[in-house]
Amino acid sequence: MNSNPYYWTQTATDVTVCIELPVAVEANQIFCEQTRSSLSLQFTNSAECESYTYNGKQYCNYIVAGESVWTLENGRLLTLYLQKEHEGMRWTSVFAYDDGVLETIDPNEFAAIRERLEKYTSSDLEVETPSAPLMQPYIDQDSGGDPEQLDAEDPVVFSVRSWSTGQADASSVAGAPDWLCPAFPRAPQHHPAHLQQPLPVCLKFDVDGVVFGFEASEGSLPMHANVSAHHTGTFSALSYIQAGKREKRFAFIASDMTVCVLAETQRRVYIYHQVKHANASSAAQNLVDLGDSGGDAELVGMQLFGEILVVLRKHSLCFIDLSLC
Repeated sequence: MNSNPYYWTQTATDVTVCIELPVAVEANQIFCEQTRSSLSLQFTNSAECESYTYNGKQYCNYIVAGESVWTLENGRLLTLYLQKEHEGMRWTSVFAYDDGVLETIDPNEFAAIRERLEKYTSSDLEVETPSAPLMQPYIDQDSGGDPEQLDAEDPVVFSVRSWSTGQADASSVAGAPDWLCPAFPRAPQHHPAHLQQPLPVCLKFDVDGVVFGFEASEGSLPMHANVSAHHTGTFSALSYIQAGKREKRFAFIASDMTVCVLAETQRRVYIYHQVKHANASSAAQNLVDLGDSGGDAELVGMQLFGEILVVLRKHSLCFIDLSLC
């Protein structure tokens, strides 16, 4: 049996955690309660599973508890499907306190691990659906249940929704397949928010990051805006670069397409500049090491003001002048 307490992987929208239990259990022996920020997992009448219990263990980031479920296969393979609250934000670990269990990046590798685990499970064991309601939804994986079907080939749809009604007033379809990162939020401004153009977003396209901007037709009413999405630029190899940053916590592009900034959980901030002209074969990039380690050095946010990048740490602020990078 592997020394890791679990295996895990993630997409832009969810996190999957796979736990191989030391002995076979039934579903009604499992108590699984998930809140927006924590996991409680307990087993009744199974002393062998005691080391796999969690009591209000804090997740690395927030989840949508009502859309997160668990399954039990052959009594030994317990899988948690966690729906991310902040889609597109990459988790650096499953729990807030990093226990050193690295993400299994390759989905094929993750599937192979699951197959290897299945040989340790008993195919003759009948797993009963719990008769009493559980705190979290239960799906009988062996009966063909599936918590969510994601079609990777579905197009990306951008929608403009009314703040008051939630109804979609306009939408556009883009062919890029997956989310990468948003633009830095705007600094507070005095003019009404409905007069501002929507911020661009960056999507994965092969190894690159493609940026889509949005435009509302002139003269259209805010409640019924005619908004169109269009490709405004590309950060070459950004998707490939981001996939290699296993400690990444934040990722933003500048709304004017000048830079993309990736920040790790602690210390390091990566700054990727846009090419100077269309025929350029390279672009500048910088690594800023903020020094120190430990809980006090945790990066908790960042914002761009003109050419000044402000990085918020747990007990300090750091200012990086991008014009000098």
